[in-house]
Amino acid sequence: MSLTTECRTRWSVHPVVLASLLIASCSGDAETPASVDPPSDETAPTTLAISADLFNGSVSFLDLDALVASDGTRDDALVERVQLAPPDQQGPLTVAVTADGARAVVLLSQGVLAFVGGRFAVDTDALPSTGSGVVILDLDTRHVLAEFPTKDLPIMVAIDDRLDRAFVSLFGGADTNGSVAVYDLDTLEEIERVKVAPFVEGLALNDAGTRGAVIGATAGLYLFDPANLSGSLSDTPLHLADDSSGVAFISGTERVVVANSRNPSNYVVVDASDLDAPRVIDEGPGLDATPFMVTAVPNRQEVVLPLSRNDSLRVLHLDMSDVPARVIHDIEVADVLSFPEAVTVSPDGRYAFVGAEISKELLILDLVDGTVQRRTWLNELGPTAVAVVPNP
Repeated sequence: MSLTTECRTRWSVHPVVLASLLIASCSGDAETPASVDPPSDETAPTTLAISADLFNGSVSFLDLDALVASDGTRDDALVERVQLAPPDQQGPLTVAVTADGARAVVLLSQGVLAFVGGRFAVDTDALPSTGSGVVILDLDTRHVLAEFPTKDLPIMVAIDDRLDRAFVSLFGGADTNGSVAVYDLDTLEEIERVKVAPFVEGLALNDAGTRGAVIGATAGLYLFDPANLSGSLSDTPLHLADDSSGVAFISGTERVVVANSRNPSNYVVVDASDLDAPRVIDEGPGLDATPFMVTAVPNRQEVVLPLSRNDSLRVLHLDMSDVPARVIHDIEVADVLSFPEAVTVSPDGRYAFVGAEISKELLILDLVDGTVQRRTWLNELGPTAVAVVPNP
């Protein structure tokens, strides 16, 4: 079957699902395939955002201005949707973009939904168990440059733009250590993989690229030098809770904020300036919901921390410039089902994005006035993350 010019220019499709999409889109009268949305407008957006659509199997390229407009919708914002996984496999969990806006790293994974989905009435036995991997996308052509399948679950990705590398945490399990894998974004190769601990989750690098942090959920916080992962990774983790999860470096610093999910449920701030002797310098109060991931606000000493409840979401926007931290916004979103496995902030620090994947909504938080907008998403569980592409 030949691919027509119309189909070649209109769709960017991963080879795994190319054949099935061609049947739908390029035979007969070339109807639009149900699984891939067409571009909504030929006008190039001022700023692009990319969503990880999880069990819809896709990433969506979006016009950021249209997405955050007061009367905006996902359909209004849609530029193009790129299918990366078939419906019976794990889809995009999170996405990170290089500083030059040229490439994106997408993790195909169910994340920790199999462990937490039951509390939201998700049929965890029916979740796809195959197809996890790391995908590198060219953001100009929107084509897959490389894919690295893995039997382990990728959880978080952090990009070191100095070294042109992506660091990915791989979950592991009770009987096997999770690890950190390193991918060269120039040569498109996995160049290193280092075992860490069971249940590896949060992963972050500081702005200068001189410090890295990774969480073993039951073990604690490990630090490393991104230029020498295997030679610098902590021998002994800093234990902070029975279940620590997300981690983020406060912008411009070597201070790390850790989200503790259980016993206690809170956050702590750790001075990571000494790789061999991290120390807790601040600890937040006990929280009435479950923290999992945390993210830094670019160019400000602030973080955003979503907290999951059974039928609502609480989001803390915190000023970390002093001790103790100060609450800027404490936002409650009612009637939403979500266990946020990523939270991101736009490069200008204006908007935070939290996927309410079980309610099939994207939550957009205005970090200036604390208001929230909700965007209805696709048919299956998702979205789980949004990344804004930096303007060159």
